[in-house]
Amino acid sequence: MDGSVGKQKKLGLMLLIALGVGSMIGGGIFNSPTDLIGVSNPQSALIAWLIGGIGIVSLALVFQMLANKRPSLTGGIYSYARAGFGEFVGFNSAWGYWLSAWLGNVAFLVLLFKTFNSLLGKGHELKPVVTFIVASILLWIIHYIITRGIKDAGVVNAIVTVAKLLPLILVIIFGLIVFKVPIFNVHNWTTTLASDGSASSLIGQIKGAMGTILWCFIGVEAATVLSERAESQKIVGKATVLSILITLLIYMLISTIAMGVVPAKVLAKASTPLANVLQATILGGAGGVIVKLGLIVSLLGATLSWILLAAEIPYVAAKDGVMPKWFSKENKNGVPINSLILTNVLTQIFLVSLLSDKLQSAYYTLYYMATTLILVPYLFSALFSLKVCNEDKSIVADTVISLIATIYSLYVIYAVGISYLGLAFIMYAIGIIPYYIAKRERGEKVSKAEVISMIIMILIAIIMIYEVATGKITP
Repeated sequence: MDGSVGKQKKLGLMLLIALGVGSMIGGGIFNSPTDLIGVSNPQSALIAWLIGGIGIVSLALVFQMLANKRPSLTGGIYSYARAGFGEFVGFNSAWGYWLSAWLGNVAFLVLLFKTFNSLLGKGHELKPVVTFIVASILLWIIHYIITRGIKDAGVVNAIVTVAKLLPLILVIIFGLIVFKVPIFNVHNWTTTLASDGSASSLIGQIKGAMGTILWCFIGVEAATVLSERAESQKIVGKATVLSILITLLIYMLISTIAMGVVPAKVLAKASTPLANVLQATILGGAGGVIVKLGLIVSLLGATLSWILLAAEIPYVAAKDGVMPKWFSKENKNGVPINSLILTNVLTQIFLVSLLSDKLQSAYYTLYYMATTLILVPYLFSALFSLKVCNEDKSIVADTVISLIATIYSLYVIYAVGISYLGLAFIMYAIGIIPYYIAKRERGEKVSKAEVISMIIMILIAIIMIYEVATGKITP
């Protein structure tokens, strides 16, 4: 590869920020007011955003710190787990991240066509088979764009990111004008859910909101995952922090405004809540159409970002010999082609969920699965940061940030729930196969500690399969 081609592939600060913002702003924020109001009141949702914001900013600072302190670890979230806790943990971090990324893409596409059908109106929706075919075509168009090169895909993502921010800005500006404090300040907010009148505690409401909030922020590590393709390691940490601060501000404004414009009972049943917000302004029905179009553009951009990220992680791990070397193959444009193809083939298979009429149910199941799977890599990154702080005798502030990120990751694992954690173990156990293949390719034996870990994972997976099969646990 000549120098000019290598330079052409590199991502600058603005493209990395756009990738971070584009990865985080997908379908989550557009649907979050409805997702949140079903489990929390506006006041408790605001508290949850603050807690989640502190947690996710601490994770962003952890990624910035590690990018600066360990610039040689260019695989980001995977490299941190491997450097801190060994190959098997590093592999599972890469495996979990990869699974989360393409499952998240399925969730994005499910929500995209759910929104498209609501735009067409009742009686004019696409039939499930047509939806599946169109989604499949869309997936492989994105695949083609990425095969032309990471830099080109990054530029397309930046343009889409700007486009999807426009309807969100409209919601913020026009929503503030019609914001009503009495709608936001519901009575008995610590004991009763305004959306359905059921009893609920403040702690329970915050716990219920955490999965949705983390889902909105998945992508915080995007710049570190592609750090090998950045112009320099110095800009990776800066891009990570700037993208999270921009996104956090937008998220908190959007959620708060929606809950102060649309009454809780109406918001809880809204298929596209931000459309309800703009419909309550002078924009009326046109505002609703703008939001739905914006959501579709947003989901397209997020899908592009996450296919990029999903293909990159197995590629980096394969270069280190932790994943089978098949994943390390590149095309003439430097794109990890085998990893990209497998990622999209699996996404294609799971798109059969579009053939179901229960799109919303499929969306929720997939996004909770994606959220749970990515929590393990987040946790290992935070734990590695604590280890680095101890090794480098870092300042107290760095250690405190790493500790907050660790506690936050553990709390969200608890908040998401045992059923999804159990399902995650099933998928992690499947990863033992490619890990074993990679070991054999390098002529190495699986260590005793790794064998014990594998046995534990398989046993938990078997128990969880039984629990799901017998109906004792229902996702």
